[in-house]
Amino acid sequence: MDKFNKLLLPATIIIVSLILGGFYFGSQVNKQRSIERQQEVKIEQERQEAEAKAEQDKRDYIAKRKIDCLAIYKTESDKWNNVDGYFYDEERDVCVVRYENPDWKEGDPNSCELFEGLFDDKESTCTIHKYFTKEY
Repeated sequence: MDKFNKLLLPATIIIVSLILGGFYFGSQVNKQRSIERQQEVKIEQERQEAEAKAEQDKRDYIAKRKIDCLAIYKTESDKWNNVDGYFYDEERDVCVVRYENPDWKEGDPNSCELFEGLFDDKESTCTIHKYFTKEY
């Protein structure tokens, strides 16, 4: 019995240490997972903010280009009396200004066949000029 009492204290200490160590380890693992989740959420938010900013920058750029295209159209209209219309092509980043050309014949490489329906008028004779060949 005396031997049993001598081993009881160290065994109790070892068992309590294992239990406390297990709880400490579990709490540290949980804390680490929580930190990792917070970092993932933060990274996702930053990515979404960057995408939103890039989209807004693109919209701002397009709006500026459309305003510039309108200014070019007005300038060309003031200089020439045969300016017939304009539009901004986002895909190619160009301002397309259409000029009437009474000498145009079907099949002419400068014809407006590709742009039919973009202008409201029924006049089909024109010449195309493109602007914005330089980047901002």
